[in-house]
Amino acid sequence: MAPSSDLEVRMDFDPDEGIPDLEDHLDGLKRNADRQGFKFDRHAARNELQAATFGKTRRSVARLLLSPTGAMAIEVRPL
Repeated sequence: MAPSSDLEVRMDFDPDEGIPDLEDHLDGLKRNADRQGFKFDRHAARNELQAATFGKTRRSVARLLLSPTGAMAIEVRPL
């Protein structure tokens, strides 16, 4: 059975600390991806999140969407 929608994870971002519990968020996303048959590149996700938050000076929320093919979209919005 093919997955029907993207997986989503939301993470707090602090300009001084980065994303607290990033590894836990990625672990959860990996478990969900495996369970639903999604492709997931943990290293690429970490790099994309770092690039998306680079230079941000305000507390924000990072939202990562993962498609069944492994494509990612990241949105960072101030709190």
